[in-house]
Amino acid sequence: MSAGAVLAAVLRLSLLALAAGSAGAQNVGISGPGERAFEARLPEPMPAVPKAGDTIEFYVSPVTTNRFAIDPASLRVESEKVVQFTLIVTSGSGVRNATYEAIRCDRGEQRLLAVARADDSWSVLRNSQWRRLNTGDTVNRQHPELFARLCSGGAAAALDTARLLARLRSGPERRY
Repeated sequence: MSAGAVLAAVLRLSLLALAAGSAGAQNVGISGPGERAFEARLPEPMPAVPKAGDTIEFYVSPVTTNRFAIDPASLRVESEKVVQFTLIVTSGSGVRNATYEAIRCDRGEQRLLAVARADDSWSVLRNSQWRRLNTGDTVNRQHPELFARLCSGGAAAALDTARLLARLRSGPERRY
């Protein structure tokens, strides 16, 4: 097994170890220090984990061998400030990981909401936290890239998912 495949397997197991709960709709509290919490309702049912070819790939960096894609069927604007989506990361050796995530446009934060299991069901994370995007991070560039494409001026770049998908498609193409 290659080092990339081992790393992907360890990451998947780590994420699953953090997971709790079952698939289906759940309220996930979204708040920060000193602000009133509001709830994000996960879709019911959760979107199916997309098959290869049913996603929109987006460019991240010439340094990574990973491929990054969004499932267009899962993309939704939860509020003017929060965009939710299924992110697919495929390693150079072909290992695929699917996560359901959110980006908070007004604060430049990302949150992992659910992780796909091996049987393509979802494990919803009950205690996940918003994490500040590190735009200088050279290892995990997918979230700052999505933030740049899906957010604008502290809000979702568009409330219409078709327009968000057009922005996602209009970025630089990946060159191999």
